[in-house]
Amino acid sequence: MSLQLESNINPDNPSVPELTAFIQRNIPKIAQPLAGDLQWYSPHAQLVPESFKIKSVEKLASNRFKMLYQFDGHIFSPCLDLNEVFTREEQVLFQVLPGRLEFELIESQQPSPADEL
Repeated sequence: MSLQLESNINPDNPSVPELTAFIQRNIPKIAQPLAGDLQWYSPHAQLVPESFKIKSVEKLASNRFKMLYQFDGHIFSPCLDLNEVFTREEQVLFQVLPGRLEFELIESQQPSPADEL
């Protein structure tokens, strides 16, 4: 599964500072897909707005990169007496292609009971 983000960054020789600044400006568009399905924690888990942070961007090849990021999730359920915030650190690989960045997302949906059998 991939996430595409339109960009005007030259794919021939993108710089890490340029990519970091571009991704930082576009966090509202990519935070939820990169956080994935937080149902693994709880059916009540939600991404905390404005908590998404880029920790680093590392060049792997001419147009391939790895981004380390962190975000907070919030679990609130008054019936279960839950009101907790958790922090996750994740990484994602991405490519700089003509006209876009393409992030390689890992599927993070909660398995169904049928998957367990």
